[in-house]
Amino acid sequence: MDSDLYIFLCIFNLFIHICCGAEYAYTIEVDAGKHNCFFQTVNNTHHKFMEIDYQVVDGGDLNINFVMLFGAKILLQETKKVEGSHKFSMEESGDYQLCFDNSFSYQTRKVLFFELFLLDENGSFDETNMVEEFGPIRQEYTGLGFEMQKFQKASNNIKNLLNKIEYHQSLLRAYEARDRAIMNANFDRVTLWSVVNSIILVIVGLLQVYMIRSLFEDNSKLGQLLRRQHF
Repeated sequence: MDSDLYIFLCIFNLFIHICCGAEYAYTIEVDAGKHNCFFQTVNNTHHKFMEIDYQVVDGGDLNINFVMLFGAKILLQETKKVEGSHKFSMEESGDYQLCFDNSFSYQTRKVLFFELFLLDENGSFDETNMVEEFGPIRQEYTGLGFEMQKFQKASNNIKNLLNKIEYHQSLLRAYEARDRAIMNANFDRVTLWSVVNSIILVIVGLLQVYMIRSLFEDNSKLGQLLRRQHF
């Protein structure tokens, strides 16, 4: 194999291992009167912080209840929020539970987007310890004359920048989806009331024509009643 191609494949392999860190993004649907819970296992001492960002993008008043638990301990609780962004320290390893509650809604389901990040003690996405688990890969880089620390630092910087870009893109997509949902809801509301008003105008117009015609009919009971009240 050509040496340049081999070096490129090795670098790409390491970059993939570094960049596939503990970060997750989901779009979920919570039915009316229901709640959905998700569990995130944290068993890596390298992860010191967890960051959760969520936003309701469709359904009803665009709000939802959010609860984060560790065992029976409530770490965070919010009621009827449109969006939220939280970062907190993880003092213990174990299963962290994230619940989105739509039980207060009787008819409308909610669609929401959320992202979860597991961060190191510096609050970054550094996954250097993941690379250390691949001993043969590290030996290959050493044999090729690479300084692993410099490459890891550069890869982590690139990863942090890409994560910021991805986060803002996801946020803009969520805003766009929410604005579209609001626009569609307003369109449906305007259309409904326009139809209702049009029907009322037609009924009132027909009623006025009927009343005016009855004034000129001698045998019309309504015309007699109106003439009697007038005179």
